[in-house]
Amino acid sequence: MSSLGDEPLSEINFTGGFPENKDFAPSIVFLIAYVLITPLFLYRIFRRQDRTLILIRPGIFLGCRYAMLIIRAILAKGHYSLGLLIAELVLVSIGFLFLIEPLISLWERHVKDSLGDNRPSWVVRLGRLLKIVLIVTIAISAASGALVNQAFKSADGVQKVKTLRETGYILSLVVVGLAIFAIVYTHLHFSLRTQQTGFLLIPACCLLIVAVYRVVQTYQTDPDAASRSTAAFYILQVLFEFIAFIALISISLPTWYPDYKTSSKEKNGYPLQTSQV
Repeated sequence: MSSLGDEPLSEINFTGGFPENKDFAPSIVFLIAYVLITPLFLYRIFRRQDRTLILIRPGIFLGCRYAMLIIRAILAKGHYSLGLLIAELVLVSIGFLFLIEPLISLWERHVKDSLGDNRPSWVVRLGRLLKIVLIVTIAISAASGALVNQAFKSADGVQKVKTLRETGYILSLVVVGLAIFAIVYTHLHFSLRTQQTGFLLIPACCLLIVAVYRVVQTYQTDPDAASRSTAAFYILQVLFEFIAFIALISISLPTWYPDYKTSSKEKNGYPLQTSQV
């Protein structure tokens, strides 16, 4: 990052670090992987039986990862600019968050489909609370990226960016952790369907790994630590995000997790004929 000068930002420890030549190959590999999986996502979007508003957030995530990987590949070749750098930092931080909301919504549907109006009020309140905290986290992450420009001007700007990043990362970990706890607790307490609960835990555990990695990495002060390596970023964040994304589009979500307004025939016929591509 010689063209911009990284001294003011050296202590922020951005997730993934500043892209270098070694980032080019993995960025292209994952970009190709997302291109290959995009037809399945579009299939889910356009097929009437699979269509659901829940897929909007994974769609936003997909767009974020396309943009992030393209920008990282450009930066890896030394074509640095402040605008590209800020965009990449924001996309790395925010993209992940758009995979968490679908997890919460599917859990709510899972409980509601099984218990109907008899579901406890705390389930509704917890779902709303987690979504509100998630929105706040997205705002904080966006703000931290927008303030990177100030980090070039003063130590105070660097501290603001660090504080916002750390706050956003901790909040995202709390949200994912509570979501997993809620999934497991409601399954055991209300004897929910095992297959549906088990499937929810696949993306949930992937997102937990990403959330833990982000927190550990951002607080790691040793630049040679494994958590700050390029390999750690592409495996513990990019790869597990990719697995979580695939999980969310690998099945027909309205079939496995029908809306409460879905007909009783559909609900009792789980997992309906099946469009589990």
